[in-house]
Amino acid sequence: MADRFEPGGRHVGFVAVGVVLLGALAPLSPLQDAATGVSVDVAEKTEPLAWIVFAPLFSVWDTLSLLTLSQHYAVLVTLVALYVSGRTRAWRRAREVARASLEGASEGGLGRRVRFAIVQETMRASIALLALLAFYAAGMLLPRSMTGVDILDADLVAIDFHSHTEYSHDGWSLFTPRRNRAWHESGGFDAAYVTDHYTWRGFDEGAVDNPPKAGERTVLLEGAEIRIYRRPTNILGSRDRYVFALDEDSVFMSPEAMDERYAPGHGQQPPTLFYTMPGNLMRVVPFSEDVPSGMIGIEINDGSPRGLEQVKGERAEILALADSMNLALIGAANLHGWGRTVASWSLMRIPGWQELAPRELGDRIEALLHEKRRDAVQVVERRVPYHGGSPVLVAMTLPWVGIAHVRMMSVGERLSWVVWILVIGQALARRRSMAAGESVSEERAD
Repeated sequence: MADRFEPGGRHVGFVAVGVVLLGALAPLSPLQDAATGVSVDVAEKTEPLAWIVFAPLFSVWDTLSLLTLSQHYAVLVTLVALYVSGRTRAWRRAREVARASLEGASEGGLGRRVRFAIVQETMRASIALLALLAFYAAGMLLPRSMTGVDILDADLVAIDFHSHTEYSHDGWSLFTPRRNRAWHESGGFDAAYVTDHYTWRGFDEGAVDNPPKAGERTVLLEGAEIRIYRRPTNILGSRDRYVFALDEDSVFMSPEAMDERYAPGHGQQPPTLFYTMPGNLMRVVPFSEDVPSGMIGIEINDGSPRGLEQVKGERAEILALADSMNLALIGAANLHGWGRTVASWSLMRIPGWQELAPRELGDRIEALLHEKRRDAVQVVERRVPYHGGSPVLVAMTLPWVGIAHVRMMSVGERLSWVVWILVIGQALARRRSMAAGESVSEERAD
């Protein structure tokens, strides 16, 4: 009977299977419109077979990749608290057994036993911490299958407006432009801007492999991340429209030089800049004919933990700013080579985009951004619960996100979870049975 109440007992496996199956009774779409929070009908999540097979592992890594900084802290604190609670109970049981077995022993013997137990617990805690850090690191570094989206409307093109390669100072040294393209292809993107910090080397290297027509494979488009108005900003399109205003290191851009070159009546293709996150919303300067150095758009989703924290915590302010300044809403991976999870996709309606050359597609994207502004882009994002600043919800991050995760599972993912739970449960039960048999044999021998 004791096995039923041990943490590793069979009842835990039955409860886990029940939770996974019950989630199907209250399904929740894994995709939503970033501006409204409403489920979308223009795209559906794709799950490769390899991802489904290892869904209990890969899906957890995906969810961790989409948490904000505060949620990561909450998860870590919760896991530490659970570990301490479990080990405290085990310590108490072990101490009672030790007292019973060492009755009448000398104080020196008891002291040595206590010191040895402390060393054991310290080693066990260190191993647990290292295992947790290794789990996080593996989710960031190991190559694995990715989920993406399938766009259901042929006139919609899925774009990432913000990504990096090894040529950015904070990019992974092994994240080549070729790997950048492969990442976006696996994530369901049709086009991705390479916006390395202060350099175009990543785009120049990756563009060599662009197809003649955009519809043949994921294309890489030209961009860069520079600094203007005292903060990082992304510029889109040919560098020829910007380099005259940059300093010799291509870091700082002069707004005065931009405004002078693109003054009203200049007759040239206007510059296209958008505001990246995290950033101070008070510094956003909107584009206009009189201020061509201003922003045409602003990120409403950014794939980095710090960026996600701001775009979720200040979503109402970002939407109000976009409405008042007529700014396009942008979804951005802010990809630096870490992880295999897409946070959002920017969808733009461009009929016949598949037949356009990559450069023509880029020009058309910029033209629509300037023409339609606030209505140019629909951002589809992965749905992950956010606490909204509530301390209670922050503390409840692990169970709250876990429940949402179970509700958003596909049929294949749910089946994978059930199978793995049963397989692991059976293996643990067999191991306990063998251990119990060995214990009985030893008692009989004695």
